[in-house]
Amino acid sequence: MELFVIRHTEVNNPENLCYGNIEMPLVKNYEKKSKKFSDNLPKNIEKIFTSPSKRCTDLLNCMNFEFSKRIELKELDFGDWEGKKWSEINKNDLNTWMNDFIYKSPKNGEKMIDLYNRVIDFTENIFKMNLSKVLFVTHAGVIRALLSKSLEISLKDTFNIEINHDEIFSFKVNYQKEFELSFLQMLNINNMEIRKTIV
Repeated sequence: MELFVIRHTEVNNPENLCYGNIEMPLVKNYEKKSKKFSDNLPKNIEKIFTSPSKRCTDLLNCMNFEFSKRIELKELDFGDWEGKKWSEINKNDLNTWMNDFIYKSPKNGEKMIDLYNRVIDFTENIFKMNLSKVLFVTHAGVIRALLSKSLEISLKDTFNIEINHDEIFSFKVNYQKEFELSFLQMLNINNMEIRKTIV
């Protein structure tokens, strides 16, 4: 199975709010960007799965694609921090989380390792549907989980990889003795640069 993954386009967040599961509007150029994404995706995608966040579904509605919303593709839940300015979050709480953000959660939020597990389990289940080409429309945290699995690097190390809004990530999914995910390439839809290695 070939898996194509895109992050929603840029959000309008002038106040630098912490956001994961709260709704954030897209910058108005998303309609133009949606056409670029559509033009550079395979025409024979069989299924599209998206985060239920409006910033993902708005992009897909622009493309006139049919899709299924799946909570497994949501961004990290920042709990009590959602909607607050980063500067307003208690510094001790923030530092505690940042020192071990894979295995600790924001207050009443989600651990990154839990996001990883839900994303990889979901991807494995999609593979079992015997599809050839699938698209996920999602968020940076979800893409980091897929990169961690496919590149065989730690989740923490994926934060050294820049994940932009205008890129199409391609993966191959196999099942030999166990579930296997391989990174194929990343295409930037603005400059059409293709990268086959990102670490």
